[in-house]
Amino acid sequence: MTTEEVRRRYDEMARRWRMMGVVDSLLAIPRLRRRQFRGLTGDVLDVACGTGENFKYLRTASSITAFDLSPAMAAEARKRAGQLGMRIDITVGDAQQMPFPDHHFDTVVSAFSSCTFPDYVAAFGEMARVVKPGGRILLVEHGRSSVGWIARRQDRKIDRHYERAACRNNRNVGSELAEAGLVITAEVSTHLGMMKRIVIQM
Repeated sequence: MTTEEVRRRYDEMARRWRMMGVVDSLLAIPRLRRRQFRGLTGDVLDVACGTGENFKYLRTASSITAFDLSPAMAAEARKRAGQLGMRIDITVGDAQQMPFPDHHFDTVVSAFSSCTFPDYVAAFGEMARVVKPGGRILLVEHGRSSVGWIARRQDRKIDRHYERAACRNNRNVGSELAEAGLVITAEVSTHLGMMKRIVIQM
């Protein structure tokens, strides 16, 4: 899909996206987010924030900027920030070309997002550009299972899944990060290798 096609698809899904929280809870996804993002300080950027699923784990940050391609998703994120009583600067734009200065944030976080980027190398490169030297990029990602038959099933269904959800869930995130010139500092795999918590120290 093109970036515009991805934008339209997520605009269409935005209002029902938060209903997926039930499925996320069954899969213990909130626990992954909490373990990866809790206790952050300084200025934090949440890339591809969606409807704001990460927000409640970012309360300790000095400031939070959130960024998403979809205006409808950003609108839902603003509602969630209000419900949480959090002050968050939410901006709409393309993660492959972000409007922020170089070396601006102490930490960049993102969850289940890179599967949607038409140019993931550009998006990862932008995350690296806007984080300060000595800062971190913290990712919660999904990709191809380490279990053979599950991985093959993902591969068989990927075209249909991508068309429906603009998500490529059979990727090798580590290879994509390496292609973008980023080195993983720490990684924890769960859910039969399909979920990963990744730390990149800059």
